[in-house]
Amino acid sequence: MMRNIFLLIAVCTAIVSAQSPNNAYNLSRQRLAMKDTAGYFYLAEQAYQLAPFNLEFTVNYARACVVVGRQIRALNLLQTIADMGFDFGLDSDSSFMPLWKQSKFKQLVQKAKSGTTKIASNYVFSLQESDLIPEGITYDPRQQKFFVSSIYKRKVLAVNTDGTASDFVGEAQYGLFSTVGLKVDAARNHLWVLGIINKPKPRTFTKEELGTSAVYQFDLETKALINKYTMSDTLQHLFNDLVIVNGSVYFTDSRQRCVYKVNPATKTIDSFYGNPWLYFPNGITASADQQYLFIASWAGILRLSLADTTALILQSKVVTTLSGIDGLYFYENSLIAVQNSAGPQSRIMKFELSKKMDEVTNATVLESQNPLYNIPTTGTIIDDELYFIANSQLQNFDEQGNIFPSDKMQPTYILKVKLNPKE
Repeated sequence: MMRNIFLLIAVCTAIVSAQSPNNAYNLSRQRLAMKDTAGYFYLAEQAYQLAPFNLEFTVNYARACVVVGRQIRALNLLQTIADMGFDFGLDSDSSFMPLWKQSKFKQLVQKAKSGTTKIASNYVFSLQESDLIPEGITYDPRQQKFFVSSIYKRKVLAVNTDGTASDFVGEAQYGLFSTVGLKVDAARNHLWVLGIINKPKPRTFTKEELGTSAVYQFDLETKALINKYTMSDTLQHLFNDLVIVNGSVYFTDSRQRCVYKVNPATKTIDSFYGNPWLYFPNGITASADQQYLFIASWAGILRLSLADTTALILQSKVVTTLSGIDGLYFYENSLIAVQNSAGPQSRIMKFELSKKMDEVTNATVLESQNPLYNIPTTGTIIDDELYFIANSQLQNFDEQGNIFPSDKMQPTYILKVKLNPKE
């Protein structure tokens, strides 16, 4: 009796200490290693309830359900993931061995595998500097040039449509940080670039620069720096992606869970919207009528009114996940997403919206699990095609943060995929 009381106290203590879904998940894995079945189940369930959009947490919860004999619940959870088209290798995961002979399990495994790979893109060009670690790409229709960022080399490349490239801004020129999101403002002939010093680290930096971010405004014709915008606070920032609306620049700060706005008149960065729900906000885009911003985070997609910052979390009428999105783009009342961290397979998605743009009415996988993928990140829409970075190689670093040797790196591949594949 006393032993059971102590076990209950231990479980409750662990649950109380799990203040976030990540903590709950990590603690659940610890309890599993300790063979604490009750603790594992309750913490796995808590992680899932706090973040049902995280499919790794869902799979972990399904494992916990099997452990405590809730097989029907486990099968239902796994069926939802299979319906989304993600293959977690369930038939080789020994945690699900009690389910392997069940017909429903075999069916959902087959469905997951059949929906995993779809190759629909075409090769555009490649960049031979294999250690760029690019995150962002944009296009200038006037010059007919692409611009590609570089995390490792702290620069921006200008790339012709045939793939020939040169430095638009050299390494650390103008104090340039690792470059991530960038956008062309063709109407004003400007290039806006977000810079960070973060992990993965660039090859040159100082300890004082770690955790800092900046916004850079360049003249596309002269390549001159027009202005550099920085924060006046002492907080850690991670500026990530941006969108331009009528000359105004809105961008996400993944670390501070908010959206900022550049004020060129005062040469400052102003707070625009913040919300704890915005867990690692990343991709950002604007509706064609410029009424809304759409912001991707690990928790899903937020629709934000530009007029009064009224926020709405997009729901979906179809079985899909709106998490794990990096690049996000508005196209013909749809959202085009580069989804690289929702599940084991990276993919390009098209989420069709309702007339009111308040929910997803259809989800189409445009491409999934291309062999060239190595963390696809962002893209740019030209006519009716998305041109995107297929292999950012963001994880091609060792445990000490050193980039892999050149023989383990690849050129950067730019692919394009049709946004209306039926046409």
